Amino acid sequence: MPYNAGMRRWLFNLGYLWLAGFIWPWFVFKYLTTGKYRAGIAQRLGGLPPRAGKRSIWVHAVSVGELLQIKPLLKALRERHAELDVVVTYTTKTAAEIAARELPDYYHCYSPLDLSWVVAKFFRVLNPALLVLIELELWPNWLMHACRKGVPVLLANGRISEKSFRNYRRFAWLLQPAYNAINVWAMQDEAYAQRAQALAGTGSRSASDGNAGRPTPNTEHRTPNVQVVANLKYDALRAEPDAEKVVAFKAMFSIADGQRVLVCGSTHPGEHEIIVEMLPRLGCRAIIVPRHPERYASVREMLTRAGIPWRNRSELSADSPAGANDVILLDTVGELAAVYGVADVVFIGGSLIPHGGQNMAEPIALGKATLYGPHTHNFKATVRELRECSGAIEVQNAAELERELKRLLQDDAARTKLGQAGREKLLAGRGALERHLKLIAELLRE
Repeated sequence: MPYNAGMRRWLFNLGYLWLAGFIWPWFVFKYLTTGKYRAGIAQRLGGLPPRAGKRSIWVHAVSVGELLQIKPLLKALRERHAELDVVVTYTTKTAAEIAARELPDYYHCYSPLDLSWVVAKFFRVLNPALLVLIELELWPNWLMHACRKGVPVLLANGRISEKSFRNYRRFAWLLQPAYNAINVWAMQDEAYAQRAQALAGTGSRSASDGNAGRPTPNTEHRTPNVQVVANLKYDALRAEPDAEKVVAFKAMFSIADGQRVLVCGSTHPGEHEIIVEMLPRLGCRAIIVPRHPERYASVREMLTRAGIPWRNRSELSADSPAGANDVILLDTVGELAAVYGVADVVFIGGSLIPHGGQNMAEPIALGKATLYGPHTHNFKATVRELRECSGAIEVQNAAELERELKRLLQDDAARTKLGQAGREKLLAGRGALERHLKLIAELLRE
């Protein structure tokens, strides 16, 4: 039988509570033993910081990568829509730490759990005139509540992986009101746009969804608005290293003139072992940046067992620099983009294992010779562009990685050619920020 929107809300609520009944022992254990599971739980249940009654543009970015790439967007929104507040939500503990440091004059907090009464509290407090979701956050109660309240929704910098697309299509019969709540799907590339069109086009809004008599911006029949607007992260990229930070890092890390530096960014288990094993044969300084803080200890243990000296970045200063041969473990949050400035060669983690890769745009925009593994399905558009211009090198396994690292560390011309090709390609892709701002202005006028 068909489900109206009200019935769907309670189906989702009951489903979440049913799932919680099975996982609560695991969650309680994690809550008691792992800081990231305790962080923000009160806010996520609706215990929000006080806020004035001014309406807002509500921007949601899941984690650190999304949060950093939208800083230019947040600044532009504040300048162009001064009559509205700009508020930011996020999901992870590391994003909360970055927001506290990078966005001190914005209202920001954790995002709501997708329970209808919690979502309703967030909408009352944040009072949004527009909801902007970065990349793809498809929480049904959240989106259906926006629809009920007549709040337009922009999916910004949108991307839908093949795996997510299959799952979303499989449950389209249940999730259709959430898809219908999105007014504009602003996608990174044509492949993502085609998937968005397939989702957005599988149903249409109507009063039978339980919206009769409610605000109308999200309830009329209309053709799904799916657009290709390129990638916001290119607009947020630095085209040159931060010279002051590079000088400071080189001093703290004791990097001598002419000494080659390898930065291994956002690495994962399975890659740490490979990197540590090959380091003695590379003949360079190394900076290792695990993706998750809970992996710092295991990487330290690996280095110690291998007899490789190391220092934590958090322990270093101008007065207490690293040793001349120490591997640096970057155990601080938010410094990776600046640390790429000291690199000669970069390896992007999450790609030698079946994780899907991590963001490679930052070092490439700085002109750094960059390598990645075969598992990059989370960044297909970027990888496709880099393949077209030979702007980065894909390696298939540990042996290829070691061979290419040795070659690039020894060949100045090859490093320069590779880095420059990638940099020119990515910087040519700027312009997404203005396209997003135009869409936001149009939605606010509706």
